[in-house]
Amino acid sequence: MSYNEIYLIILIVFSWTFIIFYLSPHINKSKHFSTLGPALMIKSTKNRGILDAVSNRFPGKFFGKISSIFVVAGGLIAFIMLLYEAILITMMHIPTSAAPPLNEYLAIPLVNPFIPLGYGTASLVFAVVIHEMFHGIVARKHGIQVDGVGALFFIIPVGAFVEPNEKEISAADPVIRRRIVAAGPGINMVIAIICITLLIFVMMPASTPVHNGIYIESSANANIPKGYEIIKYGNITGNALNNIGITSNITPGMSTVELYNGKTYKNVSVETGVFISNLISGFPAGKANVPVNSIISSINNKTIYNITTLGNVLNKIAPGTNITMHVITPSHKNKTFNLTTVSTYSYYAKADPTANKNIYKNESFIGVGITYSGLGYIPIKDIHKEVFGASLFGPGFFATLGLPVLGLSPIPLTLTHLFKSPFDPVIFFGIVNTLYWLFWIDFLLGIMNALPMGIFDGGQFFRDSLLIASRRKRLSFLKEEKNVMKIYYIMALIILMLLIYIVIAPRII
Repeated sequence: MSYNEIYLIILIVFSWTFIIFYLSPHINKSKHFSTLGPALMIKSTKNRGILDAVSNRFPGKFFGKISSIFVVAGGLIAFIMLLYEAILITMMHIPTSAAPPLNEYLAIPLVNPFIPLGYGTASLVFAVVIHEMFHGIVARKHGIQVDGVGALFFIIPVGAFVEPNEKEISAADPVIRRRIVAAGPGINMVIAIICITLLIFVMMPASTPVHNGIYIESSANANIPKGYEIIKYGNITGNALNNIGITSNITPGMSTVELYNGKTYKNVSVETGVFISNLISGFPAGKANVPVNSIISSINNKTIYNITTLGNVLNKIAPGTNITMHVITPSHKNKTFNLTTVSTYSYYAKADPTANKNIYKNESFIGVGITYSGLGYIPIKDIHKEVFGASLFGPGFFATLGLPVLGLSPIPLTLTHLFKSPFDPVIFFGIVNTLYWLFWIDFLLGIMNALPMGIFDGGQFFRDSLLIASRRKRLSFLKEEKNVMKIYYIMALIILMLLIYIVIAPRII
């Protein structure tokens, strides 16, 4: 997106907001219009019959009960995710220059660059509409009057709203009120579960990789473009490619690599071996002016076949030892460098003291960042699981949620060609992307709304839960409003502090 486009969007947003706030006193006097912050609400009383028709056929009371369980689970998941992120930020010491821009914290298309306008907007509107509808459906099932329904606009339609009668809601039993509140986040989580289930158990088995190779996510090698698949590297094929960087037995130098882009095959010659991607300032390789983008061919006449070999060789050399390192430069020349190693412990003492270990005092360090042949890669079978959501239930939980940040959702066209499709790949992967974004938006909307804060449904849910708990003799102190509000404010404050810390900490630590 160009700067002119960004400025135009900012101008439109600012102008809309100014007009809405300026006209809000007049708008709010209207029968069919009102404002919600900078959003315009268009009300209707004629469409309430839709809610009655659905509630008559839908087991709203049962769904309200089930939704209460979802809200408790969703609130816990959201809290654990926030706590985990706060801990990671503390431990990783993210440089202030690497702090994510503030707009990336907002799950709004156009504002957040990782959320696609088409899939993101459609999924967000659907999630908000269905969220509000189910508040109304469960309310009507319990006999609560709905005063109005309508659409919510912030320049474009961004959702819907349902207005249960305020007096009837306030007078309702906390158990019923809690079910009504829970129905919104509940339906979002149900939709998220349905979509991820379809992705994993229907769409993923229907699309298998064409080859068992490795997908190139990043490349410093001009002959191996990002988005291609390596199906043969020298004499290595199949599963052996998956760990080529740590198990390769190819002698450093030129090798032939076979690439596949989903349509054609081609063979290219590439410099092979442990690739120096960067030098760490103040350490031996940097002081010796070893060229970046070189291949380490040997150390003390021991051939460096892979990253494991490099580690094993250096671990057997005492820190402070003079070594001879041969490299193949970017211009394909062989050069020799004499270095004096330092300890790995001295590196971590500067870079990350919390990760330092005494064992590092006996390991040599030369101060280079390395990859294998300048490639960032992932086994195609692993990326297959990732883009279809199968990594969600395991160590890949955050990777699946982070697919948009990784540039893997919507799935790039170059990647879709590497999989077989049961029908037209554009339609097939269009369905895959739609299911993923419905899952992504509904999951995050559901769990965030379950947090016990006033701006979320979870705030009212939490207060009503405390009122219900007060019916037990040992918790009778909760019958006093001031005690309920103390607990509620403490919980809300903890969550607010976590949110503030996650946003602010990377900018000040």
